[in-house]
Amino acid sequence: MDFIQGLLASEQVQTGILTILGLILTFIANRAAGMFQAYTGIRIEQAHQDSLHKAIMTGVESAMRYGPQAGFDTIKAHVIAHLKQSVPDALKALTPGDGVLDNLIDRYAREALAKLGEPK
Repeated sequence: MDFIQGLLASEQVQTGILTILGLILTFIANRAAGMFQAYTGIRIEQAHQDSLHKAIMTGVESAMRYGPQAGFDTIKAHVIAHLKQSVPDALKALTPGDGVLDNLIDRYAREALAKLGEPK
């Protein structure tokens, strides 16, 4: 027991222990910060995706005022204008690639057209 007390009383041993504890705590803090950043980044991206999809649905529903005979280009132009006004941050953050918006607009337009044909 005296040996351990003597060892822990040594200034060099205390400095070494503190250095090792500092490294361990720094590692843990860095890992926690990385996990937090990844988690919040995923949450923010999901929120942008949800906003984008809701805005596309709203834009398509609004474009239906032109009627089912309106061409896809008319509907697409209306929806894209709506997106730029309602969710510019989501567009900027997600930067959808070529054809992605077209595919999403086409999907929601088809769903809206199918709803128009359903009996009420």
